[in-house]
Order: sequence, then structure tokens, then C-alpha cells
Amino acid sequence: MSPRRFQAAVVAAGVLVAAAYLASQSALDRRALARGWAGVAAEAATAVRRALARGEAASEAAARFGVAHGCRVQVQPASALAPALLDSLRADEAPRAAATGAIAPLKDADDWDVVGAVLVTAPPGAARAAALLRRGVVLPLAALAIATVWLIVWAGRTPERRRRETTAAWAFLGVPFAHLVVFSFVPVAFTVYLAFHSWGLVEREKAFVGLANFRELAGDGLFWRTIGNTALYVVYVPITMAAAIGLAVLLNRRRGGERLLRAVVFVPYVTSMVAIAIVWQWMFNADFGLVNYGLRLVHLPPVDWLGNPRFALLSIIAVTVWTQVGYQMVIFLAGLQGIPQAYYDAALVDGATPWQRFRHVTLPLLKPVILFVLVTGIIAGFQVFTLVYMMTEGGPLHSTDVIVYRIYQTAWEFLRFGYASAMSLVLVAILLAVTVVQFRLLGKRVEFV
Repeated sequence: MSPRRFQAAVVAAGVLVAAAYLASQSALDRRALARGWAGVAAEAATAVRRALARGEAASEAAARFGVAHGCRVQVQPASALAPALLDSLRADEAPRAAATGAIAPLKDADDWDVVGAVLVTAPPGAARAAALLRRGVVLPLAALAIATVWLIVWAGRTPERRRRETTAAWAFLGVPFAHLVVFSFVPVAFTVYLAFHSWGLVEREKAFVGLANFRELAGDGLFWRTIGNTALYVVYVPITMAAAIGLAVLLNRRRGGERLLRAVVFVPYVTSMVAIAIVWQWMFNADFGLVNYGLRLVHLPPVDWLGNPRFALLSIIAVTVWTQVGYQMVIFLAGLQGIPQAYYDAALVDGATPWQRFRHVTLPLLKPVILFVLVTGIIAGFQVFTLVYMMTEGGPLHSTDVIVYRIYQTAWEFLRFGYASAMSLVLVAILLAVTVVQFRLLGKRVEFV
């Protein structure tokens, strides 16, 4: 393809992308404007109802509301409404979009029955919505224009062969990259944006609050307790690693039946975590659980494993070790099978004992695998959610309340998305710091062969 054709194709693609983006923004703006109309209509209906309760005329209250908010408000009695519309307003008592704005049910002074409707046109949010639309459109279109110009200049300066190779490469990488942008980069950027705003489903204004969410976090004792619980939960990682290395060394030998044992140990990892949580919740039951049944057989008192703050987190750690040891065992098995047998033969000739061979041959050559398992295990440990949600819901007395569950609860139960986003950024910072420390302390000692 000649440079001019390539440049023409770039311009055409840019125009199509801009048109699609503008169309999508226009649709989103219309929906947002419709929701704004509905909100204004609901406020107008409330103002008129309160005026009726004070004995004022509905028309005067509607006119006063319209002047104060820069819109036109009309009050229609029930007799002037279509029967179907009146029945619909009485059924759900919710505002809905109309041809020229929005209409909301008007209830009587006792707030008991729908006696009419309030029609609102030209809502005050129209200019603000248009301004938001312009602000939301200018930056993406400017970025698209810059990218288009850059591609045009690059096509004119790049040899045809290199341009063809680069185009073919991006043809293969385009879809995965777009997937990353839409489902990874954009949500991360939106999370950062939310962290500096007071963003909730029940709030009409999404005010910029700066560092207020982070200052509130600094004084939130419950949040720091969840950090401590999560750090304590992550202790399962070295415990699981020790058990996994032992199982890997044991099952790396050919004694018969090792493949079956590997499969048995690995099965919990590939089983649904929800199913595992339900089964273990039954096994830990204080009255008829299998664990307490075993304790009674050896004449030990039963324990309320999930209802006692002293044992609840330990119980979840035990379940996690049981589910994760199979995965880590497979990773260590791969590492063991990559160690040349000549090293063991040389150590055996020198008279090294099994422990000395494990300490001076196996462990040093497994350091890259150990570092990988440790880093990924700690990251996964800080993101634990399913077991806590299914087994304890953060209780009892917040003893199992971990940071990801606290983020979920803050966002979807308390509807404080800005505050939850600030928690998410703190979690990212903690994971980055922990990962850097691990690489600084252990990465320099890793021996690659």
C-alpha cells in the first residue's frame, strides 16, 4: 500500500471512530438528560404537594418552582390524564420521560393517593448536561486527532516494508490491546477518578473532594483493622509453600501411584471456590460439623470454628492452604524436574546426605520458582474475597473482615464508590510496595540455571 493510500485509510478510520464516539456520547447524553428531567419532575411534584398541604394553590406553587429552577411546570388534575397513564402513575408512583420533558405523579396533601401529574419542560440541567457533553467529547476527539496526525506523518516517513510489517503486527495485536484498554485500562482510570470524588448512587452531584477520601481512610480504624486481618491471612503463603515443596519432593519420585496422588492434591484448586466454601462451612459447623465430630471422638470439646473471633480467620486460612497447596505443588514439581540429575549425582559421589542434597542443590536451584510462588501467592492473598463472603461475611466482630471484602461492602452495600475506590488505590500501593520489597530482598539472591 502506498503512503497516500495508507494515510487516506488512517483518515477514514479516524472519521469513523469519531462518528461512532459522537453517536455513543449523544445517546448517553440523551439518557442522562432524560434522567435529569425525571429528577426535576419529582422535585416539582414534591414542591406542589407541600404547597397543597399548606393550603396554597397548585398553580402558584408550580409557577414559583418554575421561576426558581428556570423551567416550565404544569399541573394536570387526574381528570385531564389518560386513564392508562393515571393507572401507570398510581401503580409505581415514579416519574417517567414524556415527549417534551418528564412527568411525575402528584399525590394529595396526605401523601396517600395520586390526584394528578406534574409536567416539566426545559429542565435546568440541559445547559449543564451540554457542557458536560462538550467537556467529555473534546479530550477524546483531540487525542484521536493527534493520533491520526501522528500516523499520517509516520506513514510518510516510514519505508513501505517496515510500514507493512508494523501494520500486520498491530492487526494481530489490535483486538487484545483493545480488550485491555476497555476492560483494564479504562476501569483503572475510572477508579482513580472516583477516588477523588464523592461518588454514590444516591447522590445527584458527584463532587470533587480531592484527598478527602484518603484523609478519611487514615482515620478509619475499621479499614486499618481489615489491613491487619489481610496481612495475617497472607501468612498462609509460607505455610502452603513449605507443604507444597514437601509434597513435590515426595511425589517427584517414581514409587507407583504418584500420578494419582498428584491429581488428588490438585483437585481442590480446580474446584469451584463457592462449592468449597459451602462444604467447609458445613464441616466447621459447631453442632453437627465433621470437624467437631472428630474432636468428640478423641474426647476433646467442640469449637465454634466460624463463630468464635479467635478461630474464624484461622479456619479460613486452613481452607486456603488446602485449596492452594495443589497448585503450588505442581509449580514446584515443574521446577524440580528442570534440575539436571547430574547435580544430584555429583553430590551423591561427594557423600552428601539427602538433607544436604536438598539444602545445597534443590533449594538454591528452586529460588526462581520460590520467588514466583511467593510473589503471586501474596498478591492473591491480599485479594481474598470468596471464602470470606461465603463463610463468615467478615464476622464475627470483623475478625475476618479483609480489605477486598471491605471494598465490596463499602461500594455495593453502603453505595460509597468514591471511598471504595480510594481503598482500592491503597491496596494497589500496598501490593506494589510488598512486591518491590520481595524483589529487593530475594531477587538478588535468585540463581538462574
